[in-house]
Amino acid sequence: MNILYDETYTSNDGKRTSRNIWYGDADLTVEGEFGKVINLNEDFMDNLCEIIKNDLSNAANKATETNWYFYGSGVTLDTIGDNIRPTIMVRERSDEYITNFNMSDHDFAVNIDAILLFKADFEKRLVSQ
Repeated sequence: MNILYDETYTSNDGKRTSRNIWYGDADLTVEGEFGKVINLNEDFMDNLCEIIKNDLSNAANKATETNWYFYGSGVTLDTIGDNIRPTIMVRERSDEYITNFNMSDHDFAVNIDAILLFKADFEKRLVSQ
């Protein structure tokens, strides 16, 4: 993965700061029986946790919240022919983490159970760091 952008925004009243970090080329997909599917494994989770931990520890000023966007390197077709790039998004605010996945309808049909399990384990691991 390579970092694309690292930007911090301050609210108009100066009370909140939001740091946003975009990463590209995350190795999120593998060929499955019916096409590309999201590939989530322990090594990938370890890598994401390490990136997030390093980004938080290397911040000059602690933001009110930090958001990460991990864009997959490949795309998956949905039913109407659109290319969908899988993306994992993470928000940290007050030492709490929320994750979200953007995925194709194919990934939803084939991988939703694995994605939900990964999401729950990932959020627990992030909190315990």
